[in-house]
Amino acid sequence: MLLLKVSYRVRAHHILPFEKIFRQEIHPLIQEHGLLFKGIWRSTVGEVGEFLELWEFPDMSTFDVQWKQLLQDPRLLEIFERTGPMVESENFALFQPLDLAASEEAGG
Repeated sequence: MLLLKVSYRVRAHHILPFEKIFRQEIHPLIQEHGLLFKGIWRSTVGEVGEFLELWEFPDMSTFDVQWKQLLQDPRLLEIFERTGPMVESENFALFQPLDLAASEEAGG
């Protein structure tokens, strides 16, 4: 299993329009593509307008195929034309779980 963490900031005056676009347009596309989207979070304390998305993929090959298909969807590309100016400081990271049993065995 892999977790994809996507984080970014949305300027304060764009937060409500961005959330509406995400809810009404992006989330339905995610569902249509059959991706396992764990959710989206917005900061309530700290950096204003900081968002965090979590996605789950069974393996790297599935990630490669599904993520590429989503990002090449013409409808999403059109949405990005509108949301691009709202979003800054995008960061993407893939995480693999630690095998705690193997770590314990290796440690003695």
